[in-house]
Amino acid sequence: SAAAAAAAADTAATKPRALKRLASDLSEDSSAAATRAPSSKGPDSESEPSLPPTKRRRTAAARRAGPREVCEVLHQFGLVGGDDYDSKETRLTQLLERLPSAHRISVQGSRAAAAPAAWAVLLICEPASLKAVEPVLAKLRQASTGSTVNVEVVVGRTTQLPPASLARYNLVINWDVPTTGEEYLRRVSVAQEAGVGGVDDLPRVVYSMVLERQLKGRGCREIKLLLRRASRFAQTELVAGGAAKVAELESALQYLGNNFDCDEDGEDDEGDADDSCDCKHCTSRSGCALSFHMVRPERPLKAVAAAPAVEVVRVPLQALEDLSALAPLMASRVQNHACTLICLHNMYCHTPWDGYEHLFALPAGMGAVRVVMVLATGSSWHDYPDVGSFAGGVAWMDILDMESMNKADRLIERLVEHEVGLLGGQGERLFLMGASQGGGQSMLHFLRSRRRLGGWIGAVCHAPTAPHTPCNEDPLTDASRPLVNCDRPMRLLAGELDSTFPAALVLRDVERLRRVGGFTDVEVTVQKGLTHEGPEDDSDPPELVFLQKHLPSMIAPRAPPSPVSQ
Repeated sequence: SAAAAAAAADTAATKPRALKRLASDLSEDSSAAATRAPSSKGPDSESEPSLPPTKRRRTAAARRAGPREVCEVLHQFGLVGGDDYDSKETRLTQLLERLPSAHRISVQGSRAAAAPAAWAVLLICEPASLKAVEPVLAKLRQASTGSTVNVEVVVGRTTQLPPASLARYNLVINWDVPTTGEEYLRRVSVAQEAGVGGVDDLPRVVYSMVLERQLKGRGCREIKLLLRRASRFAQTELVAGGAAKVAELESALQYLGNNFDCDEDGEDDEGDADDSCDCKHCTSRSGCALSFHMVRPERPLKAVAAAPAVEVVRVPLQALEDLSALAPLMASRVQNHACTLICLHNMYCHTPWDGYEHLFALPAGMGAVRVVMVLATGSSWHDYPDVGSFAGGVAWMDILDMESMNKADRLIERLVEHEVGLLGGQGERLFLMGASQGGGQSMLHFLRSRRRLGGWIGAVCHAPTAPHTPCNEDPLTDASRPLVNCDRPMRLLAGELDSTFPAALVLRDVERLRRVGGFTDVEVTVQKGLTHEGPEDDSDPPELVFLQKHLPSMIAPRAPPSPVSQ
C-alpha cells in the first residue's frame, strides 16, 4: 500500500542518521569507559555514562535502531600476517576463489560497466595497501571466465563510500580493520543496504582482516562494544534473530576477545607442547580393536551367551593405507548384521563415544549394527588454513584445506568399499556419520560417492561445499559428479547456541545442497539450547540420541547388490 511504501521510505531515510547517532554514542561511551572505574559486573559489562534526559532518550532511540542493522549483517574476522597466519594477499585469494562465480575487478575511479552480479564485493584498503592488493586482483581477473562477481576497490580509510544507487555490495572486505567503531558502522551500512537490491538469497557479510597486535587496539575494542549491544538486542528481540543470532555474534566476540599467544599465566604456550594424542587407543598403539555391546546391562555370564547388539571396530585412519593386511583383524564376528555405520569423530578427540557404544543399537527385532570408528591421524581429519578461527567460530565461511581433505577421503573410500563387500554388495545398508569436523569430512565422501549408500547423519557441522571450498573443488558443481545418492536421506543436527558453526550458516548450506546439489531428502533439526560442545553434564551425546531417532527409518529392506555409478 501507499502508506506502507511511505513508511518503508521513512525507515530507509532514518537508518543513516540512526547509525551516525549510534557511532557518536559509541565514541562517547568508549571515552567515558576509559576514565571510569572498572565495573563490578565483570569485564564485559558496560555502565552507561551520565547524560541529560533529552540526550538519554535520543541515545536510547539510536541504540534500538543501530543494533538492528548490525544484526542484519554477518560479521567475520580473520587473523593475518606474521609467522603464524596467512598473509593478507593469501587470505584475499582464499575469500574470492570461494565465491561461487568468476570475478570482475575494478578500482575506484575506473569503474567497469556494471553487469548483473550474484556477488558484489567492496574491498576497502588504505592507499599504502593498494600495491599489495592489485596483483591479487589481477591474477584473479586473468583466471576468470565470466563476470558474475563484481569486485570494486575503494582506497582510503575515511573515503566516501559508493552511493547505494550505483551498486549493492553484499560483501564488504576490510583489508585494514577499521580504527573506530564509527567507521565500522559505515561499512556495515553498505552491506546492510544490499538487502534492498534484490540479493536477499545471498548473505550480507562484513569480513575484516586483523593483525594480532590490533586485537587490543581502539578499533577492535569499539567493534566488540557494537557487537555486544547487537547481541543484547537480539536476545530481547526475536525479530533480530533471538538466541541463534546471539550465538552467531558470539563467534566474532570470542575471536576478538582471545589472547592467542598466551596461557592463563600470560606466558607463551608454544614450543614445548606435546600434540600427541593421549587416548587409550593411541597410548596402547592399537592397530585395530573390536568390542561387542549389549542393548542393556546384563549379568556377566548372561552377557557372554547373549548375541551382541553392537559390534564396534576402531581403526586408525593411516592403517587403511594397507587394508589387505588389516582386513583379517577387522573381520566381522557378528553374522548377517543389519547395517554398517562408518563414524568420524570430532576434532582432537578420538573417544567421544567411548562408554556410549550401546546407544548405536537398533530397536529390538531389527538386528545387530556394525560400527566402524575411524581414528584420524593427529586427531584431525584435515588441515586449517585459517587457524585463528579456532578462537571463536565462523559466521559465514570456513576456509577448508581441500588437499588434506582429499587425502583422508581417499582412505575413507577404501574403507567404504571393504565394508560394502562385507554386506554382500548392498551399499544401501552402509551409512556415514560424523560430528563437527568429522561430520564435514564424512559428508564430503557422501556427496562424492559413486556407490549408492544408505544415507548420511551428522551433527554440529556444515557442508564441505562453497563458500567453504574453492569453487573449482565444490563437490556440488563438479561436472562429472555422481548423482546416485541425490535421493538418499541426509539428516543433520544443528545447535541453536552453536557459536562455532552457527545455525544460520548450517541452514544456508542445507539450502544449497537442495538447490544446487539436487539432494531431495535433506532434513536439518536446530535443537534448542544445544551448543557446539554439547551438554556439560553426563547426559547421552546429542548426536547419538539423534541417530537413534533417525537411523531405523533410514534402513532399507534387504535388496540385491547396489550398483556403482560410472
